[in-house]
Amino acid sequence: MKSIPRFHRNLSSVPKHSTTAPWVWRVAPAITLAVCVMLTGCNDSSTPTAVQSDFLTDNALTDAMSIEEAVEKLQDADATAPLSLAIEGIIYAGEHDPFQSDSAAFLISELPDPSHGDGSLEHVDNCPFCKRRAESATKALVELRGDDGELIGHTAQKELGVSKGDRLSVEGECTFNPEMNLITIAAKRIHLDR
Repeated sequence: MKSIPRFHRNLSSVPKHSTTAPWVWRVAPAITLAVCVMLTGCNDSSTPTAVQSDFLTDNALTDAMSIEEAVEKLQDADATAPLSLAIEGIIYAGEHDPFQSDSAAFLISELPDPSHGDGSLEHVDNCPFCKRRAESATKALVELRGDDGELIGHTAQKELGVSKGDRLSVEGECTFNPEMNLITIAAKRIHLDR
């Protein structure tokens, strides 16, 4: 059986007729790829998306309450009907990602106690008392729904420009699930405390 001749091309070699430095041949593909990514991926982040226009407000939600206070109100109310509330919190879920990867929903936690430590997430993560308290505390699931009532199919990070650690107030229709220790908020307005 005859063997098939194989050609091995040395990609690091520079053509004999080239006067260009050898490093250019190694760097050119990377530069070309970077330029293509920048040109196709650029958009003006200062232009609000439709979702930002629908949900974000510059007006502070002055009647916003803590998650703990919201639980008390929801437990006192009729458990079958949603209650319109404004709740303040911080996008945080401990060691877990607070964002759903396939829809515009995310978890918020109670704001860190400023009277114990500096009120930062770093303190919460490093103080055993605060960490235990945060893990057992009620969370709130913020859901962004379209006009059809369905969850928006893009992440909240993309749609709202939010990230872990952002402090915010959310107004919407709230329900409480005691088995899961979770408030669900169908968001109507969101104010970012930036």
